Amino acid sequence: MKNFIPRIRWRTAIASVVCTLACGVNTAAHAEKFPDKPITLYVGFAAGGSADSIARALADEMSKSLGQRVIIDNRSGASGNIATQLVLGKEADGYSLLFAAIHLATNPALAGVKYDPAKDLTMVSQITSVPVVMLASNASGIKSPDEVDAAAKRASGGLRVGSGGVGTSSHLAMELYKRARGTSMIHVPYRGGAPANQDLMGGQIDMMFDLMSGSLKGTVDAEKIRPLAVMQKDRIPGLPNVKSAGELGLPTSTFIRSWQGIAVRAGTPAPIVARLHQAVVAAASSETFKHRAEQLGSEVVTSKTPKDFETLYAAELTRWSALIKAADIKAE
Repeated sequence: MKNFIPRIRWRTAIASVVCTLACGVNTAAHAEKFPDKPITLYVGFAAGGSADSIARALADEMSKSLGQRVIIDNRSGASGNIATQLVLGKEADGYSLLFAAIHLATNPALAGVKYDPAKDLTMVSQITSVPVVMLASNASGIKSPDEVDAAAKRASGGLRVGSGGVGTSSHLAMELYKRARGTSMIHVPYRGGAPANQDLMGGQIDMMFDLMSGSLKGTVDAEKIRPLAVMQKDRIPGLPNVKSAGELGLPTSTFIRSWQGIAVRAGTPAPIVARLHQAVVAAASSETFKHRAEQLGSEVVTSKTPKDFETLYAAELTRWSALIKAADIKAE
């Protein structure tokens, strides 16, 4: 009996090693032939928007390098949460991709999501960085950040500042500025950036912070609204005559850039994540994609490794969760 127990343990250990080796071989074999069928990229925003346009341009280029179609599936709603939950319900095999953006760093603090962002998602690569611009209506007469602060002191309750909705980049940019400068501002949330821009042009609101885009550039170039600053260290090619927040001496705590990328469900084998990273970087580096991103006002920025994108995501999650809590921002 004494010799029997060690034999059982020895056989169990051997079986465990054999199983581990077999699983490793199967994973390697699966990764080697990946992909052998079409891949779906789930986008949590409606077709036709800037996020959808970037996703489609990337998917077209990824299809070329992967040798398989990358199909876009728009699942808009719940601030992108519908698409996220859908991907988390799929197999962790690399065939279901998630269009990642700053909403993945804000939703956990806003919307009571049913997943752990630090454990349930694996980042593949960043693809773009999107500048944020401070804007004023022509009717406001405001021409600089200093004039923003002065006008806010004169206004009853503060300046009316529009956004694309609670917790969006435009809202968070306003909160950063307000807290850093002590400026009185009244948040006026809209259901999307387009209606907010319309009211900014009409003078119904005084200001707005908005993501750089092709349509925004057209509106600024037509002098329908006045750009005051690009909320980052340096100027951007799309608006070369607009000073940056860094140039204007605004504190770095007011700086904000949105971002976009690709993620998969956690548990996706590392070799497949590496293959996807390679394909995403190759696609984003193509002249066709660069041109499309430039048209949309975005800058192509890719991650050297998936780990680098994980690091960025973790930092963004920490930053925006802290701001949302401090500002007591509640989901609509």
